[in-house]
Formats: sequence, C-alpha cells, structure tokens
Amino acid sequence: MSSNEPVRPAEGRRRASRFGAAVVGVGVLAACTGDNLFTGLGFAVELGPEVTITAPQANITIAVGDSVQVTATISSTQGVSQVNFAGLLDGGGAAFTPVSVTLPNPPDTTISRFLKRATTTAGSARIIVEATDILGGRGADTISVALGG
Repeated sequence: MSSNEPVRPAEGRRRASRFGAAVVGVGVLAACTGDNLFTGLGFAVELGPEVTITAPQANITIAVGDSVQVTATISSTQGVSQVNFAGLLDGGGAAFTPVSVTLPNPPDTTISRFLKRATTTAGSARIIVEATDILGGRGADTISVALGG
C-alpha cells in the first residue's frame, strides 16, 4: 500500500458517521416542539387553517360589562368552513360568551366578532380563534388579555 492511496476503512466510517448524524438530526427534529415541525423540509403539508388574531392587541384590559371586538385573518387552501371565537380564564372557566360562524369555504378571509364578558372575575384570560377547513383540519391563534374587576 502506497502512502498516496486513501485509507478506505476510515472513509467508510466517515460516511457512516455522517449518515448517523443525519438520522440523529431527523430524530431531534421530530422531537422538537413548535407550531410546524415540517417547515423547510422541501414539501408543503397543510395541517389546518392558518389563523392570526389581528385585534385586539395582546395584554389589553377589558372592564366588567365591556365587550371586545376580535378580528382574525384566516387562510386555508382547503377552504374555511367554520370559525369559533372563545375566551377562557387562566383557571379554565369561560371568560367570554363563545361565538361560532359558518362560512361558505373561502380560501382566505378576515372576520370580526364581538365577544361579551361572561364573568365579573378579574384576572387574566386567553382569547382563542379556531378555524376548521372543509377536510376537518384545524388551526388556532390565542392572545392574553387582562380582565378588570
């Protein structure tokens, strides 16, 4: 064996270790938490509608007896069939009276509804907008708000 020839076993081990690192990398990716684990993998998978609450701004204070106007933009290549507006106290009870809207399957829309306070309890709550597409896929967005007593 001459000194100019590459050492094949080491080269083979290097390839195996790269392959092993790739497998470990995919395993780590699958174990990650987050909104969309498949971003950037080279293919598109729609897991449900995309929902973004545009109003109100997070952390506003809503007084007892006040309603709040909630606006959300929603898109789904499958068509949006239903949108649910709700609000929950951090302890789990209803903070706002829920509102459901049935839609004629638009691919995207902006929708606003008023939510009425369902309690006089002060504290913090989450406003939730959840959309469903015609295939049953769901997507949601939430914001935190303060409830004045």
